Amino acid sequence: MARGEACRYHGAVLRVCARLWLIIAALLLSAACSNHVKRGAALYADGRYVEAAEVFERTEHRLTESNPRQQAEYGLYRGLTLLALGDQRNARRWLTYAYQVERAVPGSLHGNRRALLDRGWYELSNQVNAVPPTPSQPPTALAASQPPPPEPPPQPQPAPLGTGVRQGLVPH
Repeated sequence: MARGEACRYHGAVLRVCARLWLIIAALLLSAACSNHVKRGAALYADGRYVEAAEVFERTEHRLTESNPRQQAEYGLYRGLTLLALGDQRNARRWLTYAYQVERAVPGSLHGNRRALLDRGWYELSNQVNAVPPTPSQPPTALAASQPPPPEPPPQPQPAPLGTGVRQGLVPH
Protein backbone atom coordinates (compact mmCIF):
# COMPACT_ATOMS: atom_id res chain seq x y z
CA MET A 1 0.00 0.00 0.00
CA ALA A 2 1.46 3.37 -0.98
CA ARG A 3 1.91 6.08 1.61
CA GLY A 4 -0.98 8.21 0.22
CA GLU A 5 -3.35 5.27 0.22
CA ALA A 6 -2.38 4.40 3.79
CA CYS A 7 -3.13 7.94 4.95
CA ARG A 8 -6.55 7.90 3.30
CA TYR A 9 -7.25 4.48 4.82
CA HIS A 10 -6.27 5.62 8.34
CA GLY A 11 -8.27 8.83 7.90
CA ALA A 12 -11.36 6.82 6.99
CA VAL A 13 -10.83 4.52 9.97
CA LEU A 14 -10.48 7.52 12.28
CA ARG A 15 -13.73 9.05 10.96
CA VAL A 16 -15.60 5.79 11.53
CA CYS A 17 -14.17 5.51 15.05
CA ALA A 18 -15.11 9.11 15.82
CA ARG A 19 -18.69 8.48 14.68
CA LEU A 20 -18.90 5.34 16.81
CA TRP A 21 -17.66 7.24 19.86
CA LEU A 22 -20.28 9.95 19.29
CA ILE A 23 -23.02 7.33 19.09
CA ILE A 24 -21.77 5.61 22.25
CA ALA A 25 -21.53 8.94 24.09
CA ALA A 26 -25.09 9.85 23.07
CA LEU A 27 -26.40 6.49 24.29
CA LEU A 28 -24.57 6.80 27.60
CA LEU A 29 -25.87 10.33 28.07
CA SER A 30 -29.47 9.29 27.47
CA ALA A 31 -29.06 6.37 29.88
CA ALA A 32 -27.54 8.67 32.51
CA CYS A 33 -30.49 11.05 32.20
CA SER A 34 -32.98 8.32 33.11
CA ASN A 35 -30.81 6.51 35.67
CA HIS A 36 -31.95 8.73 38.52
CA VAL A 37 -35.59 7.95 37.75
CA LYS A 38 -34.88 4.21 37.61
CA ARG A 39 -32.83 4.37 40.81
CA GLY A 40 -35.53 6.28 42.69
CA ALA A 41 -38.27 3.99 41.37
CA ALA A 42 -36.30 0.90 42.42
CA LEU A 43 -35.79 2.30 45.92
CA TYR A 44 -39.50 3.09 46.10
CA ALA A 45 -40.42 -0.44 44.97
CA ASP A 46 -38.07 -1.84 47.65
CA GLY A 47 -39.83 0.21 50.33
CA ARG A 48 -36.78 2.41 50.88
CA TYR A 49 -38.79 5.62 50.79
CA VAL A 50 -36.39 7.97 52.57
CA GLU A 51 -33.57 6.99 50.20
CA ALA A 52 -35.87 7.32 47.18
CA ALA A 53 -36.94 10.78 48.33
CA GLU A 54 -33.29 11.81 48.64
CA VAL A 55 -32.50 10.56 45.12
CA PHE A 56 -35.45 12.47 43.70
CA GLU A 57 -34.69 15.68 45.59
CA ARG A 58 -31.01 15.63 44.56
CA THR A 59 -31.84 15.03 40.89
CA GLU A 60 -34.81 17.34 40.34
CA HIS A 61 -32.60 19.72 38.35
CA ARG A 62 -32.36 17.04 35.63
CA LEU A 63 -36.04 17.38 34.74
CA THR A 64 -35.32 20.17 32.28
CA GLU A 65 -33.11 17.88 30.21
CA SER A 66 -35.37 14.83 30.50
CA ASN A 67 -37.84 13.62 27.91
CA PRO A 68 -41.60 13.53 28.71
CA ARG A 69 -41.55 9.83 29.67
CA GLN A 70 -38.77 10.45 32.19
CA GLN A 71 -40.51 13.57 33.50
CA ALA A 72 -43.81 11.74 33.97
CA GLU A 73 -42.15 8.77 35.68
CA TYR A 74 -40.14 11.11 37.91
CA GLY A 75 -43.33 12.90 39.00
CA LEU A 76 -45.13 9.59 39.49
CA TYR A 77 -42.49 7.95 41.67
CA ARG A 78 -41.61 11.10 43.58
CA GLY A 79 -45.29 11.61 44.34
CA LEU A 80 -45.77 7.99 45.41
CA THR A 81 -42.65 8.19 47.58
CA LEU A 82 -43.87 11.33 49.31
CA LEU A 83 -47.30 9.74 49.75
CA ALA A 84 -45.68 6.72 51.44
CA LEU A 85 -43.77 9.12 53.72
CA GLY A 86 -46.98 10.94 54.68
CA ASP A 87 -46.22 14.21 52.87
CA GLN A 88 -49.62 14.53 51.24
CA ARG A 89 -49.17 18.13 50.12
CA ASN A 90 -46.03 17.47 48.11
CA ALA A 91 -47.31 14.07 46.96
CA ARG A 92 -50.27 15.91 45.44
CA ARG A 93 -47.89 18.35 43.76
CA TRP A 94 -45.79 15.63 42.10
CA LEU A 95 -48.71 13.38 41.13
CA THR A 96 -50.33 16.45 39.55
CA TYR A 97 -47.08 17.13 37.71
CA ALA A 98 -47.11 13.57 36.32
CA TYR A 99 -50.73 14.05 35.19
CA GLN A 100 -49.79 17.34 33.50
CA VAL A 101 -46.95 15.71 31.56
CA GLU A 102 -49.23 12.84 30.56
CA ARG A 103 -51.92 15.28 29.46
CA ALA A 104 -49.42 17.34 27.42
CA VAL A 105 -47.81 14.26 25.82
CA PRO A 106 -50.32 11.40 25.88
CA GLY A 107 -48.66 8.01 26.30
CA SER A 108 -45.77 9.33 28.42
CA LEU A 109 -46.82 6.84 31.06
CA HIS A 110 -47.39 3.38 29.65
CA GLY A 111 -50.11 1.00 30.88
CA ASN A 112 -49.14 -0.12 34.34
CA ARG A 113 -47.46 3.17 35.24
CA ARG A 114 -50.56 5.12 34.21
CA ALA A 115 -52.65 2.75 36.33
CA LEU A 116 -50.20 3.27 39.18
CA LEU A 117 -50.63 7.04 38.88
CA ASP A 118 -54.42 6.67 39.03
CA ARG A 119 -54.13 4.37 42.04
CA GLY A 120 -51.73 6.78 43.77
CA TRP A 121 -54.16 9.63 43.23
CA TYR A 122 -56.98 7.49 44.64
CA GLU A 123 -54.89 6.61 47.73
CA LEU A 124 -53.98 10.27 48.24
CA SER A 125 -57.65 11.23 48.12
CA ASN A 126 -58.49 8.53 50.66
CA GLN A 127 -55.75 9.72 53.01
CA VAL A 128 -56.79 13.35 52.72
CA ASN A 129 -60.45 12.49 53.35
CA ALA A 130 -59.65 10.13 56.25
CA VAL A 131 -57.36 12.48 58.21
CA PRO A 132 -58.60 15.73 59.72
CA PRO A 133 -56.63 18.80 58.56
CA THR A 134 -53.48 19.53 60.55
CA PRO A 135 -51.85 22.89 61.12
CA SER A 136 -49.86 24.07 58.12
CA GLN A 137 -46.71 22.01 57.85
CA PRO A 138 -43.57 23.81 56.75
CA PRO A 139 -42.80 22.82 53.17
CA THR A 140 -39.45 21.50 52.10
CA ALA A 141 -37.10 24.15 50.75
CA LEU A 142 -37.68 22.93 47.23
CA ALA A 143 -41.46 22.82 47.53
CA ALA A 144 -41.53 26.30 49.07
CA SER A 145 -39.78 27.75 46.03
CA GLN A 146 -42.32 26.31 43.59
CA PRO A 147 -45.75 27.77 42.77
CA PRO A 148 -48.71 25.71 43.90
CA PRO A 149 -49.95 23.18 41.37
CA PRO A 150 -53.19 23.75 39.48
CA GLU A 151 -56.33 21.93 40.46
CA PRO A 152 -55.88 18.15 40.32
CA PRO A 153 -57.42 16.00 37.59
CA PRO A 154 -60.64 14.07 38.23
CA GLN A 155 -60.22 11.22 40.64
CA PRO A 156 -60.16 7.86 38.87
CA GLN A 157 -61.78 4.89 40.54
CA PRO A 158 -59.61 1.83 41.22
CA ALA A 159 -60.48 -1.51 39.76
CA PRO A 160 -62.66 -3.61 42.09
CA LEU A 161 -60.93 -6.31 44.06
CA GLY A 162 -60.85 -9.68 42.37
CA THR A 163 -60.59 -8.36 38.80
CA GLY A 164 -56.99 -9.46 38.45
CA VAL A 165 -55.64 -5.92 38.81
CA ARG A 166 -53.06 -5.47 41.54
CA GLN A 167 -54.21 -3.12 44.26
CA GLY A 168 -50.84 -2.06 45.64
CA LEU A 169 -48.75 0.96 44.77
CA VAL A 170 -45.82 -1.07 43.52
CA PRO A 171 -45.38 -1.49 39.75
CA HIS A 172 -45.51 -4.99 38.34
